[in-house]
Parts: sequence; C-alpha cells; structure tokens
Amino acid sequence: MKKMVIMALGLTFAGYAQQQPSMERDTLGLEEVVITANRIEEKKTDAVANVTVIDQKKLQQFIKIAPDMSHLIGMIEPAMALSTNTTNNRYQSLRGRALLVLIDGIPQSTPLRSTDRDIRSIDPAAVERIEIVKGSTSIYGNGAIGGIMNIVTKKAPKGVAFSGHTSIGASGRDSFKENRGFGYRFNQQFSGHYKGFSYLLDGALTQTGSAIDGAGEYISPRYGLGDVRTYNGLIKLGYQFDDDNKVEAMYNYYQSLQHTPLVASGGKYLQRPRIGIYGNKPAVAKDEGMPYNHNAYVKFNSNNIFKNTDLELSAFTQHQYAVFDYRKHNASNPRWESTSGQATVRAEKYGIRTQLTSKILFSEDIFTQVLYGLDALIDKTSQPLVDGRYWMPELTAYNSAPFLQTKTTFYRHYVLKAGLRYDKIDVSVPSFEVLRLRNTDRRIYVTGGELKYSNLAPNVGLAYNEFKYFQPFVSYSQGFSIYDLGRTLRAAKDGVQIGQDILSRINTEPVTTDNYEVGAYSQLTKYVHLSGSYFYTYAKLGSDLKGVHGFWVVDRSPQKVYGFEVNADIYPTDWLTLGGSFISFEGKKKSTEGGPWDEYMSGTSIPAAKATAYVRVTPTAKSYLQVNYLHTGSRDRFSPDPVTGIYEEGQGVVSPIDLFSLSAGYTFNKNLSLGLGVENLADKVYYTPASMLVARDAEYAHGNGRYFNLNLTYRY
Repeated sequence: MKKMVIMALGLTFAGYAQQQPSMERDTLGLEEVVITANRIEEKKTDAVANVTVIDQKKLQQFIKIAPDMSHLIGMIEPAMALSTNTTNNRYQSLRGRALLVLIDGIPQSTPLRSTDRDIRSIDPAAVERIEIVKGSTSIYGNGAIGGIMNIVTKKAPKGVAFSGHTSIGASGRDSFKENRGFGYRFNQQFSGHYKGFSYLLDGALTQTGSAIDGAGEYISPRYGLGDVRTYNGLIKLGYQFDDDNKVEAMYNYYQSLQHTPLVASGGKYLQRPRIGIYGNKPAVAKDEGMPYNHNAYVKFNSNNIFKNTDLELSAFTQHQYAVFDYRKHNASNPRWESTSGQATVRAEKYGIRTQLTSKILFSEDIFTQVLYGLDALIDKTSQPLVDGRYWMPELTAYNSAPFLQTKTTFYRHYVLKAGLRYDKIDVSVPSFEVLRLRNTDRRIYVTGGELKYSNLAPNVGLAYNEFKYFQPFVSYSQGFSIYDLGRTLRAAKDGVQIGQDILSRINTEPVTTDNYEVGAYSQLTKYVHLSGSYFYTYAKLGSDLKGVHGFWVVDRSPQKVYGFEVNADIYPTDWLTLGGSFISFEGKKKSTEGGPWDEYMSGTSIPAAKATAYVRVTPTAKSYLQVNYLHTGSRDRFSPDPVTGIYEEGQGVVSPIDLFSLSAGYTFNKNLSLGLGVENLADKVYYTPASMLVARDAEYAHGNGRYFNLNLTYRY
C-alpha cells in the first residue's frame, strides 16, 4: 500500500488535474477561481472543500472528444466514476456516494424515485461552466450525500449588443469507414446586451451514429448512446434596473431519444459481449430516453436592499419524463403480473428560494458574511408503465428548510465557515395496490398516509491561505437523502397482510452521512499548482444497491468510505502544459449492526482507482494539441457462488483500462476555427467498468472504439 501511494504521488506531478479558467499567465493564480455552488461567490481556496471547476475552455476541449455530459464528466473529474457509456448514470458515483445535480441551482435528481438520468439532463453546448464540490453537504437540502454538481448555463457577454456563433460538426467511427457510425452536430447561439437588457438564445442538435467497438462490432443498444437524437434549447433574458437591482429569467429544454434499427443480442459475462444486431422491437415499445426535461427560473437580485445586506429571491420549476427499456415477459423471472411492459418516471418540482447575505465588519481584522433564508420545494414523482399501470403511485414531498451559513475571515488569511440547515419533509403516499410479479400472486393493498422526516445538518470548516505554496483546509459536513423511496415502497410484498399498515413497517429512514476532510491547495511556483485531500464518510444507514432476484434493493447496512485524491498542473514553458490526478478510495460495511467492518461495499458505489494525465502543446497562438490518458485500476473484492460460479450483481471483477484521447484546434482568424477530437485513439477493445462490475449478461458490453469528431465554428 505504501508503495502504491508513493507511486501515485509521483504520478500526479506528471499527470492531469482540473485546469484553471484561463490559460493566460496572469490568470493562473488559484485565487482567481471563483465558485457559486455554495450559494455565495467565493474563492475556490475558501470553500474548505476539494473543488473542481470545469470552465468553458475545458468543456470545449472535451466536447470535441465526446459531446455527452456524463461521458465528459467521467473523463475530467477525478472523483467521478467513469461513464457507463449508456444513458444511465446509476454507477457514476462521486467518491462512492450519490451526488446532487443542479442546473443553475435547480435540482435534477429525483430522490423519490431515481431516474439515474440527472447528469444527462442538459447538452454541454448550453453550459458556461460546471462546479463540483466534493463531500457530503446539505447546503441545497435532500440528495447531496456525495457532493454537489452545479451546472451553470451560459450568459450573454457584456458590452456587446449582438454576437453569436454557428457551429457544425460530424463524427464517425474510424475515419467514417462504417456508414452507421456516422453522426452530426449543430449549435447556434445569439446573445447581447442593450440598454440594461440582456439576452442569450442557444440551440443544439446532435445525432449519433450506431455505437461501434474497437473490433468493428455494434455495441448493445440497451440504454445505448448510439442512434440517439438530442435537442437542447436555452433562453436567458435579463434586465438591469440600476447598479443594485436586476431580474433574470431562464428556460432550458432538453430531449434525448434513441431510435435504432438494432436490438441487443447474446452476451455472456466473462466470455463474450452483448452486441447489437439488426432486428425489430415490439410494435408497442416506445423509444427509450428522455422525451423532455424542462427547467425554468425567475430570479431577482437586489444589492444593499438593507444596510450591507443583499437579497436573492428566485422561483423555479422542473419537469422531467424518462422512458426505460422495453422488457419482454420472462416466465422464470417475472416483473409485472406475468406480462411484458415498459417503465417510465414522471417528476415535477416547484420551488422558491429566499436568501439574504449580510456583511458585518467587526474590526479591521475580522469580517463576516452571513447567509440566511428559507427554501421551499414541492416534489411530485410517479413511476407508471407505458400501458398505464402504476409500478409506483405519485408521491408528493413538501419540503421547507430554514438555513444559516456564516463565513468569517480573521486577519485576512484565516477563513472559518459554519452553518446549519433544518429540513422538514412530509411525503404524501396515496393508497395503492402493489404491482404483483405474477398474476397468480396474492394482491397487496397499501393504505396511504404521511411519511414525515426532519433533519438538522451542521457544517464547519477552517482554511488558511496566507502562503500560496500551502493553503490547507479541514472540514466536517453532513448530508442526507431520502434515498429512492419509491423503490422501497413498490417492493412491499413479503410478509404483509391485506389492509395491514405497511408504511409504518417499511424502513424508509433517510441516509445521513458525516463527511470529514483535510486537504490543501498549493501554488509552489507560478508554474506548479497542486491540490489534494484525504476524506472519510460514515453512514449509519447505507444507500448501496444490491441485487435480489433480478431487482435492485437498497442495502441499509452501516457504511464507511475513505480515500485520498491528488491533482497537479505544471506549466514549464509558454507552449507546454502537463498535469495529472490520482484517486483511490474504499468502502466497507457491517454485516451485523454493532459488528466489525467485515464486508466491502459493492462496485455499484465503489469504483477502482483512477489516474489521468494530459500533455497540451500550443505551438502557435492560433493552435493547440492535447493528448489525454486515462487509467482505471482493478477491483476484485468478491467471490462467485461456489456452486454456480455466478457473481452477485454489483460484485463482478473490474479489470484495468488504459485509454488515450486527442483534442486539437486551429483558429484561422478571429471568426473561424476548426476543431478535432478523437475518442479511444488506439482503438482499444475493452469492457466498460459498469458492465464488468454489474456481472449481468444483458449489460456485459464493450466501450466505444475509435471515433473522430470534426467541427467548424464561425463567430460574429
């Protein structure tokens, strides 16, 4: 273990980490990176947490390689598990825990019944930057037991009455040799400022070709990213009344659906992959994906509404509809009353946030910002089948939460943050009949009622930033989540009598996580930037998923996750940049309450160790070339059944992966630029980590082979 840690530390000095918002020398300082994910603008080094900021420049580099949100996040963020190469991000955890995904502060996660589509809920073309705050937190309430990903949409540039760009792109498998591997992309944007009024319109269309692996074989289309058409439209309008008051409105529409001539075939775990072959789906099957995801807000900001106090008042809504794959009836493993079917999830949210920020100057050496307010949210979620039957009825959660967060700076260099948030959640459950597995099973009726939750979550942290070469922080924070409540309710079958009070007998207690972290940012010189942290998270009730008779259920065993992360950026010359990252962590649980930590958490939460590296060359002011390297290690913590030789779901052996990708660009003049991205540069044949760990024949699939992406952009 010691040798592994030493090797990892050495690797990071030649590997890859998050880049700064600009490659210009005068903006390389860590103090220039400002985040808003903690609901207040602050320097990254004041966040008392390990933070990644994916700025517009980095987004554009990786969009060239893979214009899919979950795919590029998995490549860029060290603490995020790799993409599953599907529309499903179930196994894409953040430090082994679920994260809360936000778009401009609007929650995309659906905790009443998870869609596992929250990362793939917006097109990267509409995004200005992505802020990822790692570690449990309750600053936004329910769901952030692993951290927060705040996706910030684009805004109009200041001082320009009219501007825009037109971008067209094409993609293909191995130099377009495969006709069905061909895809295309179009992005159009208009924006500007005029007499206090600002506007931005952005639209994107992406059509992918069939997904093909390194051997030239079609990849299984189940939840696949091949033959998917995606639309995204962003509208953002604002008006500045005066220097202190402004109003802003945003609406974003996202749709992503798969329409493919392929069907899944074959597949045997540890022997051969599930592939795609030409065939016809049942006529009643709907195209799977996300027919719509609507996000909108209206926000009013007033500086100095009271003496030294700023106000932000916002109202938002989100409507989401996800369609899952069609399942044919399997007599040996029935699902819905011995019939075929196709599940969906419908979710809608309505929220209001009121927050005030007061600035208090105690003395020349002590300055405090106090953030306080009230959040209110109504969340409705149901899981109907396409044919109208309800697998889970509509649950409605009413959430109100007052909060208080303080940030005090002592003697310019000590930052103390502390806060409390009290969440009160009432979930209304209607009376319903449990959808049986077989039509011969006895009927189970659940009498409706109220599930009431409350949680007081504290956080405290200290940072010291006098010396750029060593800026340490230490923190404790708590997060909580009503984890996938609908999955628990819909499985209320065993040992229940007709008319019996089921709600009081089901363990629906929320997951509460305590997160401890110590780390540091370091700018050793103008040319060497480092960061790293050690983290430990404990949960009395777990949130790991485990497979039982072909269904995922929640494992409530006590859990702990612990590990470390290190990152580096090095700028040896004006034309060369290189860097790297390494992260390794483990998850353990108790088989009996009060017993020892005697079991490992499954691969659904805990991925293998991950290392990344990049080398970026800018030979001229108009061009750049960047090669990225990604390595994931092995994880072999479980044994197969001694009789059948079959692994439990989520406990499969994960083997190492080594992948290279390339991104390049050339600017002809101030208006016209050309970009090239190549995924899987060596055309390697490999199984995705998700398909290895889940250990199911139907999900044992290869990753993408070599794909070329070419785009041309004209700005005006």
